[in-house]
Amino acid sequence: MTSLAARLLLFMKDFTGKGADTFYWFQDGQLQETDAASVVEFSGILVCHDFWMIRDALFDITGTLPGSIIDVDEFRISISGNPEDRLAREKRDVTTQLVHYGADQEVCDVYQKMFNKGVPFDSVVAAKAAGAIYAMYLDLCAKAAVNGEFERFFSVEVPAYRSLQLSMSAGISIDTAGLSDKRAQAEHDYFMLLKDYSAKHDMPLETPSRRAIEAKLLKEGFELDEVSVEYLLEFVPHERDFGSDTMALLALDTARRVLGSLTLSSHATRPVVDVFGSRTSRVQLRSPSLQSIPKRYRSIIKAHGDAQLSYVDFDQFEVGIMAALSGDEELKRLYATGDMYELFATEHLNLVGNRKAAKQLFLSYAYGMSRKALVDAAVSLGVERQKAKEAFRQFGRYEDWKKEVWAEFQSSGRVATVFGNHYRRAGGGQLTGKEQRSAVSQVVQGTASLIFKRAVVAASSIEDTRVVLPMHDALLFEHRLTETPATVVKTFESIMTEVLCGRVAGKASISDFAESEQKSSVPRENEV
Repeated sequence: MTSLAARLLLFMKDFTGKGADTFYWFQDGQLQETDAASVVEFSGILVCHDFWMIRDALFDITGTLPGSIIDVDEFRISISGNPEDRLAREKRDVTTQLVHYGADQEVCDVYQKMFNKGVPFDSVVAAKAAGAIYAMYLDLCAKAAVNGEFERFFSVEVPAYRSLQLSMSAGISIDTAGLSDKRAQAEHDYFMLLKDYSAKHDMPLETPSRRAIEAKLLKEGFELDEVSVEYLLEFVPHERDFGSDTMALLALDTARRVLGSLTLSSHATRPVVDVFGSRTSRVQLRSPSLQSIPKRYRSIIKAHGDAQLSYVDFDQFEVGIMAALSGDEELKRLYATGDMYELFATEHLNLVGNRKAAKQLFLSYAYGMSRKALVDAAVSLGVERQKAKEAFRQFGRYEDWKKEVWAEFQSSGRVATVFGNHYRRAGGGQLTGKEQRSAVSQVVQGTASLIFKRAVVAASSIEDTRVVLPMHDALLFEHRLTETPATVVKTFESIMTEVLCGRVAGKASISDFAESEQKSSVPRENEV
């Protein structure tokens, strides 16, 4: 792929939606107007910025997208190793970068206004901006090569970007007949949970803000200097289950807002997809954020025509990756034998029937909770103290591997997955507990993102498969043949095995995407 010629595309979007978008190739320092068909027929690498804005217009005219697409801002963020780039992205546009590549500030300002239809199109200014954008692309290629990111970006990120953008352009079919019921159900469920949550945890009768959650955690004796709020809610046991209850309430609040954003007049939605949506390269959807809808409301998503939906998911994905990367024999055994969390609960913690607690404790350990805090947490969940101490001594090799990751982060100032996607350290000195957890997370979850993207690309090449919705580490897809789901499962398993060099055998299965439909007791919106 990297041997393909690259060509820069500029476009001026018609925000009225009347199809008057204009497209320009930049070649030999000049702009040449072109059309949508020529854009998608280009056989090389199409370089542009803000591709998401023109994606659907190209698809609606041609029924497809260019074969290889590089959005320079996505490229920059993907190889920078700086998590702040992702956080700051929504506050910046590409023109903030062009002064570093030969464009003066006036050109940047005028081009930004042109792009947003604030001033008429000026071909001279656009050509100067295009020259800087292409210079930025070449510089990013050079940096990617130096940082060991070039092969990953072009062999994984670029095909994954194209595959997922194409899927979102084709649209996700929505059952508008059932949408009103699901909206009403989500509103009802939210307010019932909010009422219980407020009474149980002595919180105001409203969705808790981040500041309110932090205040509650501080009041309960948690220290926030070394850990994130998200870590405390997800991995640390709480009295009266405050963490799980808060996450459930926030998820319901998000679900009702996502459902409310879908229109009853449209039978499909076309989300914006961030293929590099987090520090660890997780795929994220927005406008609408369909990944945030819990299973009980997901039946609003349906297949096109006479196709069927199936849902493939990696089995205990993180554990398998941890076992492979660390070489820990006990982790390998638990992963290969069956449900690792059930086995850990019964064999090591004597928490029979409490898989949830075992999973919470293991992941807390795996990502770096201190041994004392871990044992205290286990005791609070009913584990005998000596049993808790012995349980986490079983993973000696994994413990050594974590220390190796920390040592690498400490000495070199960066840590990476098995195939690039490095994470740069912001400060110096001894690693903090938060930095230790971030380093392990980057290696494990970044590797998971790599495996998932390769699996999505492979699945999309299966003739009977159409990618519908990526769900972090799982994939909803359409098919017509009964044997296709088994083929997709094998594809997911083989990709995981291959990326991890056969140290573990990848495991995946078909599972339920949505809860089984039951007759709703919630009134319709027009009856509320």
